[in-house]
Amino acid sequence: MSDVDLEALLAALSAEEVQNLVDEFAADPDDKHVPACVRTAYRCEKDPTGDLDRDSLINHVNELALNTPDKEEKVKFEAGVKRGKIFVPKYNEDELAEMQAKEEGSVKLEPEMEEALAEATLEDIMCLADILNTNPQDFIMEAYADPLQYYEPEPPNETNAKDVLAKLKSNDADTKDVCLNNLNTISEDDMCSIFNTLRTNDKLQKFAATSCDISDFSVKTLCAAIEQNQALKSISLENNRVSPDALLELFETIASPNNGLIEVRVAAQQQEAMGVRVEDEIAAAICKNPRLIRLGMSFQFQECEQRVANQLINNVDKIRQKRLKDGVAPGAGAKWTAARTLD
Repeated sequence: MSDVDLEALLAALSAEEVQNLVDEFAADPDDKHVPACVRTAYRCEKDPTGDLDRDSLINHVNELALNTPDKEEKVKFEAGVKRGKIFVPKYNEDELAEMQAKEEGSVKLEPEMEEALAEATLEDIMCLADILNTNPQDFIMEAYADPLQYYEPEPPNETNAKDVLAKLKSNDADTKDVCLNNLNTISEDDMCSIFNTLRTNDKLQKFAATSCDISDFSVKTLCAAIEQNQALKSISLENNRVSPDALLELFETIASPNNGLIEVRVAAQQQEAMGVRVEDEIAAAICKNPRLIRLGMSFQFQECEQRVANQLINNVDKIRQKRLKDGVAPGAGAKWTAARTLD
């Protein structure tokens, strides 16, 4: 086909054949590859009667439209009456269940109020909103707002702090997880006593004391105890009264090699904004920690947050490399094999 001379083929066609060929190309009026002048097959064969007079043409079109009689309708028009077959949508069981659930979840007013609001004009709604001293748009949104979803409150924490203290003192082997969350009635002396037991306890692995009204003095006691405890792996002190400087001291203590903490959660303290000095020093302390892999804490400055995130990623990667190295060592268990690919 590359040797075919298109110019010679077109020259061999008659004018009528060329016109038919152009009309075939004009079958698609949206074809951008064809010039706009040939995108329609309509050809006007009449000779021009003169120059175009736009005003005269518009007047002629309007006069023609007014003088053309309307076609008589087979069915007489009646206001409010639908003509023809009325469309009735059909829904499957899933769609019906979804529509019913949506209808049950929407707020329904009393029938009288629904009817009154349906027939109310914009002026009526403005007057009603003025009486209620609210924005009309807010009034409508509040009247038809989605209902609040109810969630069952968490059951109260029934842990006895005295029993926990006794078990930690006796180094109970079954006490590996202690949860004192929401027990804000624990005195500072009792909390310090609980933290002091961590000096000699080697069974506890996870400790949580969220919303317990813990102060800086208790955290300083905890710092002194952590230096002598390598069994504790996770600690949570969220939503307490720990100051930024006390948190800094905690992270500096955790950075020492004398503890085994891998997870620390201290977010939502009474003073959330710690300042650039404290955040920078906390980030520096975390960067010295080769064990920490999970941290629950909010940073105000992105540079400090990025440094901490990079350190946590590096710590996790070191664990992965060590696991792979132990997996291929003789007598270390199942040998690690690479994952199969599509290739």
